[in-house]
Amino acid sequence: MAKQLEEIKLGEQAAQILDNPVYKDAIERVRENIVNSMTNSAIGDEKTHNRLVIALQLLNQINKQLTDVMQTGKLAAIQTDRPKFKIFG
Repeated sequence: MAKQLEEIKLGEQAAQILDNPVYKDAIERVRENIVNSMTNSAIGDEKTHNRLVIALQLLNQINKQLTDVMQTGKLAAIQTDRPKFKIFG
């Protein structure tokens, strides 16, 4: 039960971050900057292109991790609200 309560707490915190307009704006601006840099990099500059692809993948992983924590918290909240199945009586 303590683990579920911790998951709920972390999920709520992750949701606050993901819903925060400042965070959303920052993520979108960073994503746009990365994509613009990719678009404007020289065709033969594989080193820069690879680094930008890695940066974009890392940005996506940060959002995915926060989303996973939020969803885990939501599932824990559902499980704690669910009435326990009684085998006897």
